[in-house]
Amino acid sequence: MNPMAKRSNWQIQRDVIYSLLIREMKTRFGKWRLGYAWALLEPALHIMVLATIFNLIGRSFYPGIPTVLFMLGGIAPFLFFSHCLSKGIAAVSSNRGLFNYRQLRPFDTVIARVFLEFSVYILCMLVLMIILAWVGVFVPFGDILLLFEVNILFFCFCFGLSLVLCVLGEKHPEISKVIPLVNRPLYFISGVFFSLEQIPEEYHQYLLWNPLLHVIEITREGLFASYEGKFSNFQYLIFSSMGMLALGLLTYRAYWRDLVRSQ
Repeated sequence: MNPMAKRSNWQIQRDVIYSLLIREMKTRFGKWRLGYAWALLEPALHIMVLATIFNLIGRSFYPGIPTVLFMLGGIAPFLFFSHCLSKGIAAVSSNRGLFNYRQLRPFDTVIARVFLEFSVYILCMLVLMIILAWVGVFVPFGDILLLFEVNILFFCFCFGLSLVLCVLGEKHPEISKVIPLVNRPLYFISGVFFSLEQIPEEYHQYLLWNPLLHVIEITREGLFASYEGKFSNFQYLIFSSMGMLALGLLTYRAYWRDLVRSQ
């Protein structure tokens, strides 16, 4: 290939995002002694702690689904969402010096961060399910197409939200203090360790406004043949994901020059 050949905009964009992905991987895992193993250990430790607590109190989550698998179907999506919040809000401040390069914009740093977290989320879920199946903890698989669809929508939702937070985090730095306060209650109301069927229906009208709850319910329906997320709403998830993506793109388009000029 001629090094002097003119590259297309798509080739430049691809190389920029690839370079940012490598940089993010080194930043994300290089500072830990456990390195890439931490990507598996983080959800595994969450599952072990919560599964142990609920087993000690004698509580089962869903008939026919082992506790650790049920927990995996909630913890893995939530950790992806949680990481996108923190990575999105710091996307500009963490990469400020890179914007001196004309080819690189804040949009690239956000998509690289979200794509890396999404890849880690999918890989962790797959590897942990294989490990659990190897030790004898498995159930019949659900619907692979449904699982694919819900994760594409989930990616769009988190990417749009990360773009919004990218702008808000730069214009209002104090919002980074609010994110953990929002994240903690979401952990308890998003279905991480309960099924919506176990909640009295009079509370559904409040809980079902949360798109993350629909993601987790439909993810479990896709993972486990015996799980029926009958109270989840796929159309609502489509609407909220596309709406958040549109909001993120419009917010970024309106303020991206301010993000670059704020160096």
